[in-house]
Amino acid sequence: MESAFSSLKNFELSMRITITGGTGFLGRHLTKRLSSLGHEVVLIRRPDLSEGSDRISKLIKSAHVVINLAGSPVITRWSEKNKREILASRLDTTDMLVKAVLGLPAAERPSLFISASAIGIYDSINIHKEDSGFFDDNFLADVVRQWENCLKPLDDTDVRVCVVRIGMAMGEDGGIMQKLTPLFKAGLGGQIGSGRQGFSFIHYTDICRAVSFLTENSKCKGIFNFTAPQYTTNALFTRTLAKECHRPAFFRVPGAALRLVYGEAAVALLSGQFVYPQHLLDCGYEFSYPDIVSAVKAVLEKK
Repeated sequence: MESAFSSLKNFELSMRITITGGTGFLGRHLTKRLSSLGHEVVLIRRPDLSEGSDRISKLIKSAHVVINLAGSPVITRWSEKNKREILASRLDTTDMLVKAVLGLPAAERPSLFISASAIGIYDSINIHKEDSGFFDDNFLADVVRQWENCLKPLDDTDVRVCVVRIGMAMGEDGGIMQKLTPLFKAGLGGQIGSGRQGFSFIHYTDICRAVSFLTENSKCKGIFNFTAPQYTTNALFTRTLAKECHRPAFFRVPGAALRLVYGEAAVALLSGQFVYPQHLLDCGYEFSYPDIVSAVKAVLEKK
């Protein structure tokens, strides 16, 4: 039976797109872009989620696309309470969305389910394309594995699933640059730890464009690394941001200090990943900001 999404011939018509996490940094920009392209965007908010999967089924009924961006911040001290919140905010929402999709007749289901994930699943040693099996064994990697496993019930349906493992998101009004730019402009910037750790980043414009690209290309499915094709290190990122701010970057944040502030969560800052977006490139996506210099300049120009 033909689903709602397949009825859009050549994807030329407006789509109905439902989004969780639509009020966050990435969600705001994505909603703005999709709306500017003429799509109807429906936000699924926390009160909706609290009403259960039947309520969500009504919201996504006959939607062409479901985009799941929900998840509480991970850069915080990992108390047992915070760990439960980090895990539950991802698993509970994703489970509910999947149940809501499965609760609909086939003809009323979305044909595309895009779910956010994270490059934190990968180890800090190897270079990772989407087929990499070198996963880390820390808390974050375990969260990502469980998060992605929530989507497995959709394997036996006609719903196309795209899992997007997002790298360090960059933008003037959110992500790492919002916090670091004022420090660097004041001459207080510096590298984190040794600076040799991987820094796989992506400008929010490319996140929004790549999501839109996936909605328009029905052959794209599976896992996608959402990172710029030219990954770098924390040290090179630091030098680039300092140079573009016309300020020195003499300071260094030692690992011991981060562990004192963040405890176990310091690993998220001290051990980055080297990630390559092979699947996106193979599908024909062209990045607006493929390297750290262009991404940093774009953010500073906006600020």
